[in-house]
Amino acid sequence: MVNLEEMNGRIAHLINITFIGTSFFISLLLFQHGFLLKRVELTSRSLCSDVASLNACWFPAQYQRVVVILIDALRYDFVAPSQPQLNNKSYSGHFSAITRLLNDQRESAALMHFLADPPTTTMQRLKALTTGSLPTFIDAGSNFAGSAILEDNWIDEIIATNRSIVMLGDDTWISLFPQQFKRSYYLPSFDVTDLHTVDRLVSNNLFDELAKSDWTVLIAHFLGVDHCGHKYGPNHPEMSRKLRQMNEILEKVIDSLDNNTLLLVMGDHGMTDNGDHGGDQPLETDAALFMYAKKKLVFAEPPESVSQVERVSVTQCVDIVPTISVLLDSPIPYSNIGTLIDCTIVPEHRALAISSNAEQMMRYGRTVVAEMQLPELDSLIRSFENNGNVENSIDYMHHLQRLLRASWAKFNYNFMRIGFLSLLDTILAVYDSLYRGKTLFSFTSTASDIGVFCMIVAHASSFLSNSYIVFESSVIRFLAQTLVAVAFWLSFSDRKQNKRQQSKSFLTVLRNRFSWQRSVAFIAIILLLRLGVFFEKCREEQGDKCKDTIFSQSFSHIPQGPGKMMRFILGISVQIIAAYMARRFLRNHPSEIWTSTLIFPKTVASIASWISHWLPEDTFSHFAAFSLGAAQIVYGLSLINLLIICFRATRIGKFWNQSGCTVSYLVCISSVLFLILGDGLAFSFLSLIAILFLIPYTISDEYYQVVFVVLLSSHGFFALSHQPTFSSIPWQAAFVGVPGNFAYQAVPGMLVIAHIFASQIITSVALPMLVVQQNYQQSGLSHWTYKMILFHSLKALSVCTMAAIHNRHLMVWKIFAPKFIFESISLCVVCLTLLITNCIFWKLLVPPVCDLTDKKSY
Repeated sequence: MVNLEEMNGRIAHLINITFIGTSFFISLLLFQHGFLLKRVELTSRSLCSDVASLNACWFPAQYQRVVVILIDALRYDFVAPSQPQLNNKSYSGHFSAITRLLNDQRESAALMHFLADPPTTTMQRLKALTTGSLPTFIDAGSNFAGSAILEDNWIDEIIATNRSIVMLGDDTWISLFPQQFKRSYYLPSFDVTDLHTVDRLVSNNLFDELAKSDWTVLIAHFLGVDHCGHKYGPNHPEMSRKLRQMNEILEKVIDSLDNNTLLLVMGDHGMTDNGDHGGDQPLETDAALFMYAKKKLVFAEPPESVSQVERVSVTQCVDIVPTISVLLDSPIPYSNIGTLIDCTIVPEHRALAISSNAEQMMRYGRTVVAEMQLPELDSLIRSFENNGNVENSIDYMHHLQRLLRASWAKFNYNFMRIGFLSLLDTILAVYDSLYRGKTLFSFTSTASDIGVFCMIVAHASSFLSNSYIVFESSVIRFLAQTLVAVAFWLSFSDRKQNKRQQSKSFLTVLRNRFSWQRSVAFIAIILLLRLGVFFEKCREEQGDKCKDTIFSQSFSHIPQGPGKMMRFILGISVQIIAAYMARRFLRNHPSEIWTSTLIFPKTVASIASWISHWLPEDTFSHFAAFSLGAAQIVYGLSLINLLIICFRATRIGKFWNQSGCTVSYLVCISSVLFLILGDGLAFSFLSLIAILFLIPYTISDEYYQVVFVVLLSSHGFFALSHQPTFSSIPWQAAFVGVPGNFAYQAVPGMLVIAHIFASQIITSVALPMLVVQQNYQQSGLSHWTYKMILFHSLKALSVCTMAAIHNRHLMVWKIFAPKFIFESISLCVVCLTLLITNCIFWKLLVPPVCDLTDKKSY
């Protein structure tokens, strides 16, 4: 018979967790709305009438047509002429067409460092390359959900002067400019495992379009280099092949140019040595720009020239916007903050072009002053109006750039305060749910209890220092090992037993206290925590104090050799061992026969999906369906398994009989995470699960256990090769069992989040198992849930405090802001996982009414 009071208590608890999770989400959303501001986009347009000209819109056009070859992630050293120190790199020395032109036609060709502003994500870079404006930090989040550009841009300006544009390649252009192109040939760009499909589309249509005369600008956006970097890294034979292919296409394009056509070959950003991008590392921001025309192109020495032979200079990506506009005689976009690459302007137009560029920027500056009330900017504009001339216009423009960059880093402190106070209020609500009528500490609290709580506080407080964030993995490992050591000493016997042993010899006491099971479990936990360092991914700020291992790299990035074979064999062995141990445990629980039966096919399918990554690029394309199918089998069987577990968990009446069901739940979720994480992280992930099973043998106090589990979830984040940086996001997880052209991008996004926060997910999923193993009948799962949420939310409160205090810190966007984003998402993932877990095991939420003395397995 159902106990209504017990049922009402459980429903109230689930509703309470739902409201708490929602409140945390809203609080963090409010805070980020004030902290991570977006720049206000203006819809004003530049007009031909803005500049007085008799025979042109602004200036007589120097070229009739422009061909833009945009090679995604084209880093400068990919294009630079061969350098001795790079001769052994796979990406060096393949653009012979560019090198030849730089040597033979010095007045017609120029190669420049093309510096991109972070975030270095494709959509944000395309916005900058067309509008001349800068994205803000939070814009990186919209990289896969683009909307049409409303700001003034050179594409719309060219169309407004009755000319046309043709686009080939990345469908991101269609998201930004849905109606602007006369003709377009495009494919989805999200599948980073596909190196050739989009490039093949571009090359198949490029030369037919070059032969036509009904366009003014032709844009060809190649994706293969970027995708090759994501899949293999830059220093890989596949990158050599892809760069040689780009060089061959360039040679044909150069041969087809006429005297009135300008060729621009550019990258939108670079890539790290791991093939990633999104941040602000020098390798990510240092793209290449190559300009060529069959008539004279370079009329003055490029600024900051490094070599007379290579014609190397440095320019900003936004500088291409006014340059294209002037060379094609169209108005410079209203919101542009780029400055002309003036060495390409004919001498008779140079002075007017520079002053027009300066006037356009000052006109935009006046609008910003009216919107944002910036006295320093207003003073600069007044100074320009009184003293502006060609000689100092460039200095005024650079000064204006700096002021505008600073002005876009304004914060809405009201939203930040509301978000912070709302977050604090929610934490107090969690505390009230947990300790209603009690206090967290009392006069009888031991020093060790207070000390353990201080570990969570110390970890949260460390976020106030950028150095501690950079080396956070070491801080967490130290705290976790210290907690285990303290608990190991305190958890052997109660005080009464200790008093009885006081008269005995020291050796007798030592032998009685230190059972071999506890000792082995303690040593195993300490060792497994320490081994996590071999799986950690390095970040730029760690310098030479960290070096990536073969386990923290993508499988395809590792060169063929014994190291790659060893890693793969270890990953498969770990998967098999985990399956064997789970199957052996579940044999003791006949009711879990379904989970036990499904372990073998899921393991085989997971390994089969991993094996497909051994295949070379040309062969893998033929077996892509096999890899997808194997992963989808794991997802399908796990979903069936989860439904069975949900059914079983609601029908088990006795507290003790939940043991097999809780382990089945852990095994079910683990099988999916094993697949997503891949072979390289299999050992590290199994280590986390092993530690969760060993916790009761080493730590007997419930309070210590919860604190350790929270620390373990943070340790696992780093031990599974993650860092709170955009460039370390494991995009390859998005394609585990999901095709690159999948219609619903939320699904790949969920897979990436599952990879990043696998540690937080698995520790939350393990709570029912720990509750049943320790027989915490009086507190139940609800008590553990509130404690987990409380300790995780303290970290979120700390990152909000950090963001508010350090909003003007030099490292705010490089270190503190990414940490805020990752920690905020982590809290949301924990709350959601705990809510689902509590819904499944709702019978563990409050002390059961049934007979608790029956401890037989069900």
